[in-house]
Amino acid sequence: MLGVRDLLDRLDDADDLVRIDERTHWADTAFAVSAEAARANGPAVLLTDAGGHARLLAGGLGGPDRLAVRSRDPWSRLGAALGLGFDAGYLDVLDALVAARHGGPVPAVESAAATETVSDLRSLGLPAVSDTGVPSVTLGLGAHSETANGGGDADNERASDAVDTNAVEWFPVRGSVRGSNGLRLSVPAELAADVAAGTTVSFALGTPPAALVGAIMRWVGETQVAGAPAIANVFGPVPVASTAAGAVPAESEVLVEATITGRADGDDAGRAPETRREPWEDAMATATVEARAERVTVRENPVVPFSPTGAPMADGRVLLSVIEAARLYGRVNNYWGVAPVEWLALPAETGLGICLVASEILYAGFEWQLANTLFSFSRLFDKIVVLDTETRPMDLARAFDDIWVKAHPANDWEFSDSAAPAASAPYYRQDGSTGANVYVNAAWDPRWDEEFIAPRVTFETMYPEALREAVRADWADMGFDHGDEHEPRGQRGDATDGGDE
Repeated sequence: MLGVRDLLDRLDDADDLVRIDERTHWADTAFAVSAEAARANGPAVLLTDAGGHARLLAGGLGGPDRLAVRSRDPWSRLGAALGLGFDAGYLDVLDALVAARHGGPVPAVESAAATETVSDLRSLGLPAVSDTGVPSVTLGLGAHSETANGGGDADNERASDAVDTNAVEWFPVRGSVRGSNGLRLSVPAELAADVAAGTTVSFALGTPPAALVGAIMRWVGETQVAGAPAIANVFGPVPVASTAAGAVPAESEVLVEATITGRADGDDAGRAPETRREPWEDAMATATVEARAERVTVRENPVVPFSPTGAPMADGRVLLSVIEAARLYGRVNNYWGVAPVEWLALPAETGLGICLVASEILYAGFEWQLANTLFSFSRLFDKIVVLDTETRPMDLARAFDDIWVKAHPANDWEFSDSAAPAASAPYYRQDGSTGANVYVNAAWDPRWDEEFIAPRVTFETMYPEALREAVRADWADMGFDHGDEHEPRGQRGDATDGGDE
C-alpha cells in the first residue's frame, strides 16, 4: 500500500518533486503557485509553510501534457501512486484499473494514524481554490454506512471485528469550509439522498491514492463495480479504521467526523460550494449538502494533497481522464464478444471533451457502431476520433495528424442530428441545450488492399542507417538532446525503446 508519504518519497527519488519552504499562504499564494507549476508542466509541489497545520501537495497525481516530447507522461505519477511504477505504460495503467473493478480481498482493520485533535477545520490551512479566499476541499473522500456501530479510535480494537467494509460507501467530495467548522460539500446525488439531516459522516483528506481512485471509480458511470474499499485493496493492502460513520482508510492524514445539517434543494439548489467544480462532478449527478465538523484529528505534520482546479493538467482532470478511459476501454472490449480496441483515451490536454480510440475495424461501418456505443456509455464528450491500432497513446500529435492525413472532411467526418444532449466536460453549451455530436474516422478503410494504404513516414523508416547516424551526430554536435525519451516507444506505451521500425 502506498500512502501519501510513500508517494512523496517516490516523487523525491524520481526527482519529480519540488519542496517550497518559503511562506505560501493558503488564502492567496498556495493555489497560484501550484496552478503555475501545473501550467508549466513542472514537477509536483510540496508547500511546507501554508499558514496552517497541513503541508500541501499539488500535482502528486497530475502530470505534464503531451504537446511536447517529455520524459514523463500524464499518467506517470498516478501509475507510481498505484504501485505500478513511474515507467508504467498507458495500457498497463488501464489494465490495472479494469482489473480493479472486480475488487480485492477484505481490507484489514487497524488504528487510525490521525490521532492528534486540532481546534477546527480552518486551522488546517486548506488552500483557497477560488477567488473568494475560502478554504477548499478538492481531493476529499467521504464515508457513510447505514450499519456503522459508532466505534471510533477509542474502541477501535473492540470494534475491529464488526467493521463491515461491504456496508460502507466511500465517495468523492469537493467543498468549502464555512466559518470554523462548517462544510458545504458537493457529493454524488445518489449518496446525498441517503444522508438526511442528523446523519453522521466521516471525511478523510490525504488518503492513500488507491482509496481516492476507488471512491471515484465506484460512482462514475453505470457499470457495476465492487465497493471502493475492495477496489483500493487491489493495488496493495489499504487497511481501514473504524469511525462513527464506518470504515475509512487508516493511513489518512486528516479525519473529520461530521454531522449532516441540511441539503441544498429547491430554492437553495444553486447554493454550491464556493470553489471550482472538480472534473468528477461532470461525470455524474451531484447534490450539495451542508455539514458541521464535530471532531478533527490529524497525523503529525499532515500532508494534504489538493488539485489546482482550473489549471490545464490539474490532478483532478488527469485522474478522471484515466479512470473514465479505463471504464470505457473495459466496457467496449466486452461489448461485441471480442476485444477490438487497442487503447482508449480522454486526453486531459483536451479538457476531456474528445475521446480517442485506437481500434481494429472489424468490418465496414464498425467505426460508426463503435462511436455510437461510446457516446451512449459516457456523458463527458461530444467528439470521437477513431484511430488505427498502430497509433500510440503517448503520441498525441500523431493522433491529431491522422485526422487530416487519413480522414476526408466530406466522407469521414460524421455529424449527428442536432438533438444530442450537451456533453458535460466542454465549456460551451453550458445551458443544457442540445447540439450535434461528431466522430472522425481516421482509420484506413478495412476494404482497401494493403498496397493502397500509405506506409508510415518516419525518420527511422525513410532514410538509410548511414544517413541517420550522420544526422544524429550532427544533432549531438549542435547540442540537441536525443535521449531515450525521444526514441520511439513500444506499442503498449511503455518506456522501452521501440528501435527502428
